[in-house]
Amino acid sequence: AIAFDAYWEAVNEEVSALSRDRVDLEEVKIRSNESSTVYAARFNGIGGYPLFAYYSVPAALEGPKGNGPFPALFEVPGYGSVRAVPAVERRAKYAVMGVCHRGQRLSDGKYKAAYPGLLTEGLPGAGSYRWREIVADCLRAMDVLLARPEVDRSRVGGAGNDLAAIVAAMRPQTNCVLLNGQLLFRGTPGRLDSTDAYPLQEFNDFRRAYPAQWEQAAGTLSLFDPIGFAPRVKAETLVACIEADAGPAGPFAAS
Repeated sequence: AIAFDAYWEAVNEEVSALSRDRVDLEEVKIRSNESSTVYAARFNGIGGYPLFAYYSVPAALEGPKGNGPFPALFEVPGYGSVRAVPAVERRAKYAVMGVCHRGQRLSDGKYKAAYPGLLTEGLPGAGSYRWREIVADCLRAMDVLLARPEVDRSRVGGAGNDLAAIVAAMRPQTNCVLLNGQLLFRGTPGRLDSTDAYPLQEFNDFRRAYPAQWEQAAGTLSLFDPIGFAPRVKAETLVACIEADAGPAGPFAAS
């Protein structure tokens, strides 16, 4: 079995080594408005992979746009090839970082993720599993956000799925988290016999195709289960989900 702490400490060290790397911002004028300025943020993730993120800064209540400090919001991407520009309502109130992880559109110059297929890419090995790099991309984008001079580091929130929980655990500067209940990795191996719906069906496809590798793959997936990160999440957390997702999300909320 792979040690949880050692696995994630190695990821964190790779990401932290990029802290002095260049970050380029270019205004996306078609997305900016009277309440916020939107930028295309470009920076490298681990392995020298070029990443794109939407970064927006609200208009100051007084004075020119871009004054601060502003409360910050980190949005992890959902499971899909395209992520939306952060919502206008959020952009008006927060400095918002919305990263496109590697393989998603705008971060797909060197690699294009497959949907379905991304959830099992690189299994069964923990070192080769693609989501190791995806988590690292999110951590890197959070570090870029925290380094911005217009951000109030005492007021930092996160929003999204499992990735939001993982980032909140590994970046204790996070004060609050809005976690949706559509968790991809919460107790996943035990949920597969009762689902035939994608995206989790990707795991069923894998274990049918590679039954001899499933035990190792399940061990890898356990490293990404948000329940393992729950003790480290110090942020005030709201878990919002429909009734059908309450079973997987409940243990995380209770922890």
